[in-house]
Amino acid sequence: MRSSLPAKKPRVRHFALSVALCLFFAEGFADDSLRGWTAPVPGTGDAQETEENWVDSSHAYVTDSAQALTEWMDQFFGDETYNLEQAESLLRLQLINDWDSAEGYDAKPRLRGKLQLPRVSRRLDLVFSDQAQDDEDLDDDRLDDRVGLQYLLREGGRSRFDTTLGLTASGLKPGVRYRNQGGIIDEVSYRFIQRIQHESDEGVYGTTQLDINYKQNNSTVWRWSQRGIWGEKSEGVEWRSRLALRQRHLTDTERPLAVEHFLLVNGVTRPDAFVRSYRLGTVFRRQVYRPYMFVEFEPSYSLRQLQADSGRSGEWGVILRLEFALQRDLARRGSDSDNDS
Repeated sequence: MRSSLPAKKPRVRHFALSVALCLFFAEGFADDSLRGWTAPVPGTGDAQETEENWVDSSHAYVTDSAQALTEWMDQFFGDETYNLEQAESLLRLQLINDWDSAEGYDAKPRLRGKLQLPRVSRRLDLVFSDQAQDDEDLDDDRLDDRVGLQYLLREGGRSRFDTTLGLTASGLKPGVRYRNQGGIIDEVSYRFIQRIQHESDEGVYGTTQLDINYKQNNSTVWRWSQRGIWGEKSEGVEWRSRLALRQRHLTDTERPLAVEHFLLVNGVTRPDAFVRSYRLGTVFRRQVYRPYMFVEFEPSYSLRQLQADSGRSGEWGVILRLEFALQRDLARRGSDSDNDS
């Protein structure tokens, strides 16, 4: 059975492999002009846009302002589950400086996102993943394929079905992924994701996630996110619950500011059910200098418990991220070429 807190694994070699594959498959990527990131939130009444940007590439099922604002926030904050379903390539390179009162200072790079492989298939993507950044006590490869392939089998108005093949230090991870999302009422939307995978040293396991989004106004979204991991070698259900308030500020400037206040709780149900950690924090995120450059500042406070019978300790933490987001729309380029011919 797995220990409650797996030992951390080396990141440098995984990052080097990701960069090498990125450069190999993305020849000419940097030569394309980057699309804008500063479009107004749908539903605000701003009709000043003159060129298409990343908001325009939202899925066809986005028909209400609540879902549209939710997706704006997901894109601006770089939500990984949203990025993996976009109709274009998008890479995010992060330079992270992380400090907490227990473990000290740690600097690390991260590369995540996806590259379309149109010469092989328009349905096939090369995926780069990082650890779920809000799971401070779950440094677990099951949440992270590092490098992998994603093939779109079917996509409808609300649902999407993919097959996946992850590559980690422990070997290949074949799996499937199903997503269903849409509006419930005018101001409320949902997203449900179910993923099942197999790994040589973990066996078969599943990850279930449900997000409920509430639009308070044209610049404010609440999200309640629930996730559970269960499998052959898991400690019952390893669960996480996260409540976040996301707000968009400085909407009349070229560089909007987004702020997220969050409370995160995670724990396990077996062999002894207990809460591993409570974490309260705020994320400040803004574009700087260029539309594709972001700076993020995240102070937080955590109450952690390593084992069911151990005491709980409080720890302060600060994370500073510098992110470069590179994007081009291969799908639209291909469609334009087809139309020209």
